[in-house]
Amino acid sequence: MRERQIKIYAYIVGLFLIAGGGMILTSCGEKGGVNTVAPDCAKEGEVSGEEVQTARKDLSEPGHKWEDIEDAADEDQALQETENSAEEEPEEAVDMEKYNEERFYECTDMSEADREEAKRRYQRLCKDNIFRDQTAWLVWAVLEDLDQNGQQDMVVMVKNDEYSDYGEGCIYFYMNEDAPYCFQDENYPFSFGFHVTPGDFDGDGYTEIAFESIGTGVGGAGDWHPRILKYKDHILEPMEFPFEAYDDWYDPDWRGVRITITQETEADTYSAYCAYLDDTIVFEAGHLWEPEGRKECGGNSRGYFNLCRREYEGRDALEVSEILYGEGGVSHGLGFAKFLIVWDENGDGEIVKWWVESYEGACFY
Repeated sequence: MRERQIKIYAYIVGLFLIAGGGMILTSCGEKGGVNTVAPDCAKEGEVSGEEVQTARKDLSEPGHKWEDIEDAADEDQALQETENSAEEEPEEAVDMEKYNEERFYECTDMSEADREEAKRRYQRLCKDNIFRDQTAWLVWAVLEDLDQNGQQDMVVMVKNDEYSDYGEGCIYFYMNEDAPYCFQDENYPFSFGFHVTPGDFDGDGYTEIAFESIGTGVGGAGDWHPRILKYKDHILEPMEFPFEAYDDWYDPDWRGVRITITQETEADTYSAYCAYLDDTIVFEAGHLWEPEGRKECGGNSRGYFNLCRREYEGRDALEVSEILYGEGGVSHGLGFAKFLIVWDENGDGEIVKWWVESYEGACFY
């Protein structure tokens, strides 16, 4: 059976070579009458008339239909002609100036920004040449009063090219009338936008700006990237999240705390252990299959994401989430581990509260 398959493949290859030989005959032979291949026209890989006859003879053997293979060759030739046509007609270049301007107003309209204010802000971006002579792509833009002083601030993400990788871009923060601050990080994605969450998370009367972007990771929940900046005296400076460092963890830039999930013997019951806090929470979620005994079966993925401001004991706190999964792997979602984080006057973060929000039947891909 295998020899027969190999022989069929050989027939198809021979036919393709015949088609190539036909084109050579047309270009090198005499006009009208029978085309012949001149010795000085023959090139490596071309087919002689004798080889053509041999191929036709083989194809005429019992068990093979010439028309079937010929139809396949015709389809392949049509596809090749389409590909050649596409190569001859390159895609029309994007008008970057038009694209960036339209994208900016599309973004600011979503945030219900005043159009006149948006126009003034766009002119500022052009004056500062953040689009680098219209070679950089605008990804996302937000107009919002981040420090609550009654004046609109602006945050803009650009990437270096249409298919930028991690680290190939910048997020510009325009606070009041200050010079823009450019956030860059070789491990940060600049392709899919961002979300900002301002608040006074260290309680000193100045604004901190937490922001996050999703990456290109696949499997389970993918990857998510949170950061936080402190805005004080017209200066933006980075702060750190409280997190656990894992030398053997695949992502050196991961921000989060590890959660160990144990499948309990009781029906649809799990426990989540956070070593960082040395605390365990028992919660309910649907078992994928019945346990034979109590055993560790899952954990958390993605790192901190879904940032939002909350109140904790009369002050601002930052709520973050972690995705929990069970015995079925990262696609077996159990729920969310939630954490409240505050920072002290020295910029050190602390998790002050955590809990689990469970659900049934959820999957993440």
